[in-house]
Amino acid sequence: MAVGIALTGVLALSAAGGVGWLAASAAPLALSVEVDAADEESQSALRPVASQMPPPLRLPTCSLDAFARDPALASFSGTVYDPLGGTILFDRSRDVAVAPASVMKIITAAAALTVLGPEATLQTVVRGTDNPNTVALVAGGDPTLRAVEGSNTVYDGAPSMSELARQTIDALSENLAEGEKLEITALVVDLSLWDAKDSWDPSWAERARSQGFVSRVGPLQVDGDRRNPATAESPRGNDPARTAADAFVRALREAGNTSGGVSVTFEESDPTAPVLATVTSRPISELVGYMLKESDNTLAEMLARHVSLAEGFGGASHTLGAAMEAALTLYGVPPEGLVIQDGSGLSPLNRVTPSYIAELLVEVYQSQGDLGGLVHGLPIAGVDGSLEDRFVGANAVAQGLVFAKTGSIQGTRSLAGIVDASDGASLAFAFFASGEVGDDTRRALDALATAVVGCGSNLADF
Repeated sequence: MAVGIALTGVLALSAAGGVGWLAASAAPLALSVEVDAADEESQSALRPVASQMPPPLRLPTCSLDAFARDPALASFSGTVYDPLGGTILFDRSRDVAVAPASVMKIITAAAALTVLGPEATLQTVVRGTDNPNTVALVAGGDPTLRAVEGSNTVYDGAPSMSELARQTIDALSENLAEGEKLEITALVVDLSLWDAKDSWDPSWAERARSQGFVSRVGPLQVDGDRRNPATAESPRGNDPARTAADAFVRALREAGNTSGGVSVTFEESDPTAPVLATVTSRPISELVGYMLKESDNTLAEMLARHVSLAEGFGGASHTLGAAMEAALTLYGVPPEGLVIQDGSGLSPLNRVTPSYIAELLVEVYQSQGDLGGLVHGLPIAGVDGSLEDRFVGANAVAQGLVFAKTGSIQGTRSLAGIVDASDGASLAFAFFASGEVGDDTRRALDALATAVVGCGSNLADF
């Protein structure tokens, strides 16, 4: 039997490494081949037939190397993962531990969501005492607590000392005889949640308070101890517990306390005494979201302390590393090189590898549970949070497609998160620049992330 075959092109390897067809300039070439009918039947019986076509193979041809070599990145380390399969698509010193700056907050957020849960809240309580004229204010480690109800604050929906005082006055008024005045003459402030003196890491720059980057990490404070509650980076004070206690005394007077003066002492209270008043923070998921979006260092440090308490480590600053590492053990991310000094990333003593952050982001991406909410708290390029004014100029094409935590301390600039690539792929990345870094470094990191958006699943490691 004769079989006719017409060839109209030639399979060729392009200069770019791709495979394609070159169109023939002449008319189709007809070939005639004689095939015995019996042989055809026997060969057909032996020839395997696929039940379905195999998927096309990925041909990685898109390189980030030129972007990674930008001198503005100084000493660069980074990695990109495919979160669906955990495949490493790009690697530059991914297992070298470096100071992560505020990218550390990804670790703190993951630990808080895992251990505390997204629906948990932080409670501040007032208890009665044996003396009817004395009440105890018990710190709950909530830095979002407002001094005055209705005041303008960076923490939307936060509880207030005004509300706490009103509940206290209402509870005590129920036991008053007709015509009897309510007089609270003494306030006991209970700071025993953790050691209030353990409130400042010695590796932090002292100017961080005056510049508004972080408050002392005491378990009782109002408005993050900001001088101006409505300004995120307002200067902070030196005695947040005393400031908060004074705010509560004023709130008691405004709520109906008739005493001419209230003495304040700092000591533990009776945990079995009746509760007169309670206010609660917004849920942990919302606190984590604000912490990530706005890079709130005080909130990060408080959440890290609560993770330590929940894990049974006691809440002391020196336990934060062990507590957060233990909290994230269940995800199976190897902790080699991990050194956690604080929860915010302010300390230059923190050490994290790009691979640890990227693999944790893979877990975040794959999670259908509490951890999955973390990605919604990441700043969005050109849209909000610490990325609101980033990804401009040539990098504007990545606006709305990069969800990442920024980081900036002396000697470090960092960026880590998830990108929605132009080909529909989602990729996890962690990029760190160490050494002589500055504003140009931020732009170089943005350009690198923009390149990841453009490469997508075609990303090559060369």
